Amino acid sequence: MRVAPNAAATHADLPYLGGSDDERLADLNGLLRDPSVDLILCARGGYGCARLLDGIDYAAARADPKPLVGYSDVTALSLALLARAGVVSFSGIMATAGDGFGQETLDPWSAASFFAAVGPRGDGEALTFASPADAAPWRIHRGPNAVRGPVAPVCLSLLVSLLGTPYMPDLTGAILVIEDVHEELYSIDRCLTQLRLAGVLARVSAVLIGWFNGVDTDTDARLAIDVPRVVLSLTPKSVAVASGVAYGHIARRFTLPVGAMANVDVRAGTFVFDNA
Repeated sequence: MRVAPNAAATHADLPYLGGSDDERLADLNGLLRDPSVDLILCARGGYGCARLLDGIDYAAARADPKPLVGYSDVTALSLALLARAGVVSFSGIMATAGDGFGQETLDPWSAASFFAAVGPRGDGEALTFASPADAAPWRIHRGPNAVRGPVAPVCLSLLVSLLGTPYMPDLTGAILVIEDVHEELYSIDRCLTQLRLAGVLARVSAVLIGWFNGVDTDTDARLAIDVPRVVLSLTPKSVAVASGVAYGHIARRFTLPVGAMANVDVRAGTFVFDNA
């Protein structure tokens, strides 16, 4: 294991950024180009990841695909790698933030999901994820018990931020898995409405709703009820909708491939990804 040279850097003028754009690109492209690197694990959620998208070495990513793992603002990197290089990355736990590997709050089920996602598999072996045994079943709001398509797990506001850019992948037929943090219902509605107006919600096959939390306890409880209502109001009746997926800015969550094809059993709460 090694730490990228600028992992602890801070931008001189914009302290919310982990170093300058050039420093962060040097680290990322260096890892993408290095054949001795097997996995890139993001340290934190990565404010300002979208600033890097036009400087990433997509040819290197395509020539030597390797798992890049992160979530939250790292959603921008994952979607860009899919759109520009056709590379599957992973939305999952990180090194030093959000109940990650460097914290005592790391959940054992989440850790097992991470290693199952990025670890080796035998020839023809599918990757199967089941919801935690003690979790409530997903709630089916509309549609069939099973769906198939490329899975796109995203932080909702980061997905919306890529609309109109060359880093937005084609989500036709996708199973969209959404979450976000510190967003009120009106903001979530605005993001979903923008996706509808851009034609994205009419093209997906399903919307699976993870956790929208971080405002306050009462609001978080209401969001669990209200977000599905907003999704139902903005998606065609042909789009399946379910909620309660263990995905988001929460301690117990799936690590999911971004862009991989899967069969999803909505009633059982399972993902079965094809062996890529």
